[in-house]
Amino acid sequence: LMNYAFWVPNGSPEYRYCLHESVEECNHTLMFQEMVNRIGADVPGMPRLLKWISPVIPLLAGPLPVPFFFGVLAGEEPIDHTQKNVLREGKALHPIMERVMAIHVAEEARHISFAHEYLRKRVPHLNRRQRFLLSLNVPIIMRVLCQAIVVPPKSFWQEFDIPRSVKKEIFFGTPQARQFLRDMFGDVRMLCHETGLMNPLARLMWRICKIDGPPSRYRSEPVRQHVVTAA
Repeated sequence: LMNYAFWVPNGSPEYRYCLHESVEECNHTLMFQEMVNRIGADVPGMPRLLKWISPVIPLLAGPLPVPFFFGVLAGEEPIDHTQKNVLREGKALHPIMERVMAIHVAEEARHISFAHEYLRKRVPHLNRRQRFLLSLNVPIIMRVLCQAIVVPPKSFWQEFDIPRSVKKEIFFGTPQARQFLRDMFGDVRMLCHETGLMNPLARLMWRICKIDGPPSRYRSEPVRQHVVTAA
């Protein structure tokens, strides 16, 4: 985001927002690190490949801002969706965990909202070829980054000797797990519909990535489970 800020005029909404969001993301890093320090458990972090390429990703913000902000949503939507579900359930959580999640959800709402509005304004100005290529790449970006963020690293499964079959069942082998994966991206599918990025080939790509489904009616729409009982 700081890299992107250097590409936009000083004083513009994008410039001011990127500086503001960079400050908040630094605060999030400090908040999460403090929580990890207090828990005392080792956190391996991102997969090794993503760690290697992570210094290069911010450099795309200037020349390719639209794909970059879709990448921002790919990094924020899964965690935001998961944390909102946990908070909405109302189950008893450790006070530190509950407070950290509440702060993160409140502040991420600004970041996600800005990315949605930015893309709504910028995507229609792309030419037809750019929009078509973007429509095919958006579901790939979503699935790859979601996999890297949501699924624990290999060292986690090795440390606790968890069978591969259990890993596949949780991520995302059962019907419930596959539905949860799809639900993470309802807001992004809505955005793609609104910006003309949901063409037939794009729908096929969403299906191949196993994150297809109906779009949200509005941002952060709760997932409503319909229970059917026998008469």
